[in-house]
Amino acid sequence: MEEDQKQRHNLRMQRKKAVVDTAINRANQSRGTLILITGNGKGKTTSAFGTLYRALGHGQSVGVVQFIKGTQASGEVIFLQQQALTSTVRYHAMATGFTWDTQNWDEDKRAADEAWTQASQMLKDPNLSLVILDELTYILKYHYLNTAEVLAAIKTRPPMQTVIITGRAAPPELIDQADTVSEIADRKHAFKAGIKAQAGIDF
Repeated sequence: MEEDQKQRHNLRMQRKKAVVDTAINRANQSRGTLILITGNGKGKTTSAFGTLYRALGHGQSVGVVQFIKGTQASGEVIFLQQQALTSTVRYHAMATGFTWDTQNWDEDKRAADEAWTQASQMLKDPNLSLVILDELTYILKYHYLNTAEVLAAIKTRPPMQTVIITGRAAPPELIDQADTVSEIADRKHAFKAGIKAQAGIDF
């Protein structure tokens, strides 16, 4: 790289550092956040569990409720069970599978209510630094739970507790209440090309 290119690069980095430093100084609040990971793309649950393992790395206690999923063992949950992390991880699965498999609204409603009972207890526990409500958006979309009631419970959680919600088709009220919203786009997916889901990659 020529000298004038190096100088231009250094000037760009100086300007970038100034912008980053200003943003860091502006962030002066300390509280838990509501994170929504939505969109039709792959990786929403994987992202949430990545944050879970990050929290565990810092010695924090976490809670997980998996709505919809639960009939097929996932690598994330198998690993937690193998590590016997019952003292730092509270876990509950709705365990009915996908609603298009059960085709039974009453059965799914009962399971959703039970899962929400577990979730609402976690949302009241100040010892849990992180609570993951995996695939909750489906439960709201199909009206198994009342959206306003769910959002109220999240809003009144302990001040330092962070909540991560995953799933497609998030309702506008949830998007409005969230502090961070990440939308994963679906550009291409191997499954659509006829490639089977693989253990360790897709579940």
